[in-house]
Amino acid sequence: MFFINLINRYRYLIVTTIVTLVLVVFVPSATAKLFDGPVDLLPVAERVALREGKVTLAGEQGEYVCRILVTSNLDSAWQVLTDYDNFAEFLPGVAQSELIENNGDRKIIEQINQVKTLIFSTQARIRLAITESYPQQIAFNFVDGDLNALDGTWLLEAVSPYPSAPPDRVLITHRVNVEPNGMPGKSIFFSIYESTLEKTLAAIKDEVELRYQDILLVN
Repeated sequence: MFFINLINRYRYLIVTTIVTLVLVVFVPSATAKLFDGPVDLLPVAERVALREGKVTLAGEQGEYVCRILVTSNLDSAWQVLTDYDNFAEFLPGVAQSELIENNGDRKIIEQINQVKTLIFSTQARIRLAITESYPQQIAFNFVDGDLNALDGTWLLEAVSPYPSAPPDRVLITHRVNVEPNGMPGKSIFFSIYESTLEKTLAAIKDEVELRYQDILLVN
């Protein structure tokens, strides 16, 4: 009788424990979803910075990975990153930008970038071949211009506020390899380039969120 009363008393706890074990063993997705988002997989410090609206930048000497988290859908972010003819209107350092060839998902663009410091002012012309994979990735390769190399990608990933919820943000990841040609010296070039990268990602965030809010207001 003692053992029967003991089992009845802790029946709820026993059942709960069994159900939890079954979920963990036989339904791994129930726990995996808590940690499998594109932001959740990043280091803790980077996750915190992104969720605070900050730009993250890693790398050195011409090889960089830069990220920003924007409140938007994939389409709005994509439209900003492919608005080649209007880059000069919202990207810092871009004096001119023009789509000169359009072959569907393959394009050629030409830009004139301007750098001004207390020491000097210079312009650099670059021509890039673009390969678009809507709405996830934009790859670019150096064709011609005032650099030795400039290649990389833009990656867009939808982010949900919690597992199984509809996405409400987009993680934009920019990977780039750049090699300067001529003046200024490499150390000065890379310092300026890193600063410009952070400003560029911040400007993209502002433009994406501005356009997305305009869409929400219309709808």
